[in-house]
Amino acid sequence: MAVEELYKKACDAVERGVYDYAIELFREVLRQNPQYPDARLALRATERRRVQEKSMSLPGRAGLAVRFVATALKGQLAGGPKKLEAYEDYLEKSPSSFWALTHAAAAAARRGLRGEAIQIYKDALRLKPSHRHALRAISDLLAQDGQHMEALKYLTRLSSLYPRDRDLQKEVRDQAATEHMTSHDMESATSFRDLIRDREEAARLETSGRMVVTMGDLHRRLAGLEKELAAHPHNVNRALDLAKAYQDTGQLAKAHKLLRDECQQAPNNYELREKLGDVQLLLCDEAIKKVDKAAEETPSDAQAKAKRDELVGRRRQFAMREYKWRLQQHPTDRQLQLLLGCVHFESGLYNEAIAAFQAASQDARLEMESWRMLGLSFMRKGQHDLALEQFQRAVERHPEMDQQGKELRYCQAQAYEEMGNGQEALSVYKKIYSQDITFKDVAQKVDALGK
Repeated sequence: MAVEELYKKACDAVERGVYDYAIELFREVLRQNPQYPDARLALRATERRRVQEKSMSLPGRAGLAVRFVATALKGQLAGGPKKLEAYEDYLEKSPSSFWALTHAAAAAARRGLRGEAIQIYKDALRLKPSHRHALRAISDLLAQDGQHMEALKYLTRLSSLYPRDRDLQKEVRDQAATEHMTSHDMESATSFRDLIRDREEAARLETSGRMVVTMGDLHRRLAGLEKELAAHPHNVNRALDLAKAYQDTGQLAKAHKLLRDECQQAPNNYELREKLGDVQLLLCDEAIKKVDKAAEETPSDAQAKAKRDELVGRRRQFAMREYKWRLQQHPTDRQLQLLLGCVHFESGLYNEAIAAFQAASQDARLEMESWRMLGLSFMRKGQHDLALEQFQRAVERHPEMDQQGKELRYCQAQAYEEMGNGQEALSVYKKIYSQDITFKDVAQKVDALGK
């Protein structure tokens, strides 16, 4: 039977509610043509509809756990088309498994099915919008496919999660330049490598995030870097690389000592000083986590809470000094404005936070988060009309109902609620509720305001 006819029969079966038959037909379509337009989307939607209409028993859940292990082993051992089939077998019963979706996407990518891989990663990211490896993978695939604007969207989301990763911030700028030149026919190069002057840096960027690195690899690299720095003392680039290696292996104290010593030798080097500040902030975070863990073990310990408050206050003071110093060196860095604004906000300095967020919003890549934080700052000042203006602007720019979209709408609904406009608030809460009943306390909000 022709693929087109199979696909039509599958769609007809879905309309009749014969989901098992429809799923088998969609699977056959994909076996014959793995890139048949929309077939995988239709398959996944049918699988999810079937799951929604059939409750799973306790033995069924136990069987799913067994199948998880079996599929993991089967996927690891399988090669070629069978690897993707193994994960599709699992998804047939558990179509919203993030684990299976990302493995299926990776298997599709290895087979050269780039469009399918992109589609599956997009599906996975609806479940976990902030997953680092999935964001990296889809960005890389889209860039390889020449979809630089789409690639930039996911890369920007990734960079917003790791604002201190300077390499990632640079990659965003490079990708933005690529998209700009491509969209304006300013570049005739056939590869991304030709868009970056430094060929070695391009090679590093092209491979970043795509290799599985073990702790043993990191320690071997660290030992090599220690030897290099010993042979070439006070070499800034080698010192920075070694500090990063210490950081990656969890040796923050060593990284801090190395950078402090190097800064004494080169007190005017911005990169060393900046990296020292980053490590100091990480040390603060580590100390706070230790106190949090102790507090969990003994919840009634008042001293643990006081210690935590002290550490958090000291971190905020240090971060404020640090970001102000960096802005003196780089006054047009909007990412630093955003970071400083967040510290002001956490410290209750809302006017200063507003000024910083307004400056950060001038960067198109940061405007969504800047508008959200502006809105929250106005809310804290009781200026709910101004807050609502920021949230509405952000929602109009970001109509998708992903994690960020739900967060923006929740803030919008809160602003309406604070203004006493319960009906508008309920309307927005319902939009979130219809997509994700488990988001924050939206179910309780709908129940309370709907009475």
